[in-house]
Amino acid sequence: MTRISIGDASLTNILARQGAELRSQVQRASQEVASGRYSDIGAAVRGDFSPLLAIDASLSRLAAYKSNTTDAAFQTAAQQSAITGLSDLASGISTTLLAAKTTSTPAQIATLGADAKGRLASAIGLLNTQAAGRAVFSGTATDTLPLGSVEDMLAALQTAAAGTTTAGQVASAVNAWFADPLGFGAFYQGDTALSPTPIAAGEAAEIATTATDQALRDTLGGFAMAALIDRGVLAGDASERAALAQQAGQQLMSTEDARTTLAARIGTVEAQIEAARTRNSAEETSLGILRSDIGAVDPYEAATRLQTVESQLEALYLVTSRVSRLNLAEYL
Repeated sequence: MTRISIGDASLTNILARQGAELRSQVQRASQEVASGRYSDIGAAVRGDFSPLLAIDASLSRLAAYKSNTTDAAFQTAAQQSAITGLSDLASGISTTLLAAKTTSTPAQIATLGADAKGRLASAIGLLNTQAAGRAVFSGTATDTLPLGSVEDMLAALQTAAAGTTTAGQVASAVNAWFADPLGFGAFYQGDTALSPTPIAAGEAAEIATTATDQALRDTLGGFAMAALIDRGVLAGDASERAALAQQAGQQLMSTEDARTTLAARIGTVEAQIEAARTRNSAEETSLGILRSDIGAVDPYEAATRLQTVESQLEALYLVTSRVSRLNLAEYL
């Protein structure tokens, strides 16, 4: 029978505790060799977490800027695309409208009116553009489309132009409606312009364009003048209908510079956003490397420590094995 004294039992417990500790050290050292990082960051920074906290705060701030620049880039790109579309719609009919008074027949004028109505509907659709589920020309009311249907707009304009008998009067009535807070101002379903969006430290992007911008209203007004021909405005007066088509063409042509200026302004904001995004990305990368370096372990030191601890564990296993085989016969 194997007989273990009180001293032997104590030694066995000591060896067991040492074995557990060495196995834990082997596991930590193996993890550090595999990951290249300290398993205990607190020990690596000697209890001073202030550098890590500062880096993490900066990374969180950059993450917020990244979200802002992504949203802002989507919005400005969508606005730019819509304005380009408006210019394409205008250039596709303005020349024909300008020549309507001298080259078009009453039937052709009617056809131009129908074409203008379709283009007005497309223009409204462009200004109702959404990016990532947000209306880009509605200001702060991003969940609401800024403009109603083409039929509702033309019905309101037809009422505003009621009683007019000349092309000039119709054009004046249309432009007055678009300038009236109770006209287009009430038709517009958006809200005030967005506040500047922070995109970098001490820097914000102005994304203030809404469907109420003067260049956009004047463009819609040009389409609307010609579209009213399709609604029967100035019916029976072919000369005045042709003159109205001509005035619509003049307005669409004259708004080209305003649309170009608006597109350039948005383009400037796009460039600002892209520059900020590039700087933020570079800073994020640098901070990420710095944070990684703080917790990084020397691969040679980690491998040496792992080898040392493994050797100690093997030696402990050998001692434990010999102690466990002690008996009276071997002792004698």
